[in-house]
Amino acid sequence: MRMFPDGEVCPRITNVEDYDRVYLFNRADYRTFDPNRYLIEFYLMAKTLEDMGIKRIEIIMPYMPYARQDKVFRLGEPFSLQYVLEFFAQSGVSRMYTLMAHITRLSEIMDITKGMRVVNISVVDAIVSYVRRLNLDNPYVVGPDTESEKWADAISHKLDAEYTVLDKTRDINTGEVRTKGPLPNLTGRQVVIVDDIVSTGKTIENAVKLTREKRPDSIHVVVVHGIFSGNAIDRLSKYDINIATSNTIYNPFSTICVEDLITRAIKKW
Repeated sequence: MRMFPDGEVCPRITNVEDYDRVYLFNRADYRTFDPNRYLIEFYLMAKTLEDMGIKRIEIIMPYMPYARQDKVFRLGEPFSLQYVLEFFAQSGVSRMYTLMAHITRLSEIMDITKGMRVVNISVVDAIVSYVRRLNLDNPYVVGPDTESEKWADAISHKLDAEYTVLDKTRDINTGEVRTKGPLPNLTGRQVVIVDDIVSTGKTIENAVKLTREKRPDSIHVVVVHGIFSGNAIDRLSKYDINIATSNTIYNPFSTICVEDLITRAIKKW
């Protein structure tokens, strides 16, 4: 990957002319992650392969940027996820693999991707395996907001544990996050907070604050995508908690490996 002084990138792909199918893979690093550059690198490589005559171009994008904007929340805002998927569908990509993308309306969005299939791989089993290795005596699963309920439910079921979901509100103008929610007495319990993304860390911090008030023995934060933007690591380091994320994005806590999940999904599809 060649980079110019102004930040433009110029990928070069060689020795693929004899292949009918090519997979593009790129894993982000939290220290340098720029979602816009990440997407344009994928796009330029996909278009290059299309121009080279490759018949099947498949993208492995462990973390999909802009997936959180999966609808128009306010008048005048973009339907970002739809536009990103169209972007790649029109660049010759036949299939995109991603992990636990923040997509609640994927079936509706798929209607406009012009034949490009999106494979959204679950990381639930990998998270469950990690939590089991912690050998917790009495785990209690907490989802930091209502959107995390499907993961909290699935993970707690496999762990044979109870769970609850907190009520989070975010001011769409200021970004301020407020969290509340009923929690039982957690004395003698080990709390496992699960979510799909940690970016600024505010949502996780609020969940940690609430659970600490219930006096659990320990708090474990398990997240799929560890972006850790800004001072997120410093924000969470103030608390006596254990943090683990998958390795979809490289970061100091990316200890849950997802390579096998990707391999199985490719073989299946």
